[in-house]
Amino acid sequence: MKSRHTIMVVILISCAMGIFFDMCACLTTFINDNGKRIIIYNKTDKTLIPIQKSEKRRFGNQHKHAYFVIYMQQPQSNIFSRMYVCKQNACGKKGNIQLKLSDVENRTEATELFTIAKNEPHSSMVQNLPMIKEKNCHSCGGHK
Repeated sequence: MKSRHTIMVVILISCAMGIFFDMCACLTTFINDNGKRIIIYNKTDKTLIPIQKSEKRRFGNQHKHAYFVIYMQQPQSNIFSRMYVCKQNACGKKGNIQLKLSDVENRTEATELFTIAKNEPHSSMVQNLPMIKEKNCHSCGGHK
């Protein structure tokens, strides 16, 4: 009888704490709702997280704000370019934050807890060489 009473008190206290205290978590579930392959570089714990098309992955730390970089695969290439740097400003009040790639791209209200910096894809320095632009490179087969 005594153990039932103790269990009941513990359950009531747990429920009361759940009601009166907001549960905040800095975990992020990232959903790749785009047709491209992406890689997340989690700067908090220095890990690479590959995310295929229509896949979701959860990462982060319960006590630290998320800080990650989104790399996207370039069309018809195996090269990934850095597209977005995301830093979480506050933990989610309802626990795990669900963040879609389309939310990041369109800056929807789901991104209000984040500071997001967009990086433009970099062109190769080789593509900017005058001989490549003018197509007069003898070894490239583009002589005039």
